[in-house]
Amino acid sequence: MIFYAGAFGSLQLLQLSGIGAVGELQKFGIPVVHDLPGVGKNLQDHIDYVQAWRVPSNTESFGVSLRCTAKLTAAMREWKSKRSGMITSVFASAGAFVRSSPDLPAPDLQLIFVLAVVDDHARKLHLGHGISCHVDVMRPYSRGTVSLHSTDPRVAPMIDPKFLSDERDLQLLLKGGQLQQRIIESKPFDAVRGKNLYPTRLDDPAGMIADIRNRADTQYHPVGTCRMGPDSDSLAVVDARLRVKGIDGLRVVDASIMPTLIGGNTNAPTIMIAEKAAQMIRADA
Repeated sequence: MIFYAGAFGSLQLLQLSGIGAVGELQKFGIPVVHDLPGVGKNLQDHIDYVQAWRVPSNTESFGVSLRCTAKLTAAMREWKSKRSGMITSVFASAGAFVRSSPDLPAPDLQLIFVLAVVDDHARKLHLGHGISCHVDVMRPYSRGTVSLHSTDPRVAPMIDPKFLSDERDLQLLLKGGQLQQRIIESKPFDAVRGKNLYPTRLDDPAGMIADIRNRADTQYHPVGTCRMGPDSDSLAVVDARLRVKGIDGLRVVDASIMPTLIGGNTNAPTIMIAEKAAQMIRADA
């Protein structure tokens, strides 16, 4: 059997099946099939901080305006006939991996530039046009948990990412926020950049920290809740062949098996995990 319900769903299925920490299972009266304390621990995610600025409606940005509505209507006709044009935009049109310090061996921050206002994952709409920039902490130190909320599999589990519980993540995200603000408020953007939707000042780190704590959120890259590890790792859930420890014939094949979060988007690595698992399953058969 293969579980592949992701960093939230796979551990929920394991716990509902009696595989997990004894104390967690007993709270819900679930018979213990196998005591595996690492199930639901080690949650990691890229915390994301977004800043947004107003721009004129005559730019190539997307927005809530009559001008943009007209442009999108024409763009839909272009896409239908030519499969090209404005509507083919990915919105997140540019990005960068950067080092917060020149002496680091690898980038520890990711920037994502968007041709629209992004506020609360775009759930909060603003009239007019704007641009946004995301910054993510690539290798966070904070670790969260996921646990059952009910024995009903249709009820979502309780997710506590514990973002910024490690001070190092907060300080790095502050550096990232200052970096992206310096970029957008630099001279090349002077002709189009307007007001910052949530004004912060580079000479006021306490103010930016308050904004980070108020608005920073997930980048939708959760991993680690069924982490892979050797027998010496007391919180490892699966072995190097993705087999659930102590259970015959059961594998977990998704992003939950990552021991640590990668320094980038998780989509392609998760596909790779599935490809590798397929090879191992064929080899074992």
